[in-house]
Amino acid sequence: MGYPVDIKTVNITTATTTTVFDGPARILALSWVVPTNVAAGTITVNDNTTAMWVVNTPATNVSGYLSPVTGHIKLPGTGIRANTSLKVTNVAVTHVTVYYG
Repeated sequence: MGYPVDIKTVNITTATTTTVFDGPARILALSWVVPTNVAAGTITVNDNTTAMWVVNTPATNVSGYLSPVTGHIKLPGTGIRANTSLKVTNVAVTHVTVYYG
């Protein structure tokens, strides 16, 4: 049995709000890289302007930790549904991949 939707990806390389899909969509997973010398940040998944999920990312500009950090989260089942428009706002993190369907 296959997955119930076609999985697509969007790569985000700027710290801003990006419209991933302008219409109903399900976020299935996120992956990210926090480069060296970046403050703590967040990745917020929105249904248009309503926050549905927030991921906190660590600082890599502190004396105790000066290395890049990678992370990924795969959501169970069919993910989280955005009914209006799937948008992602990332603060400080500039390398995010959104997996959606």
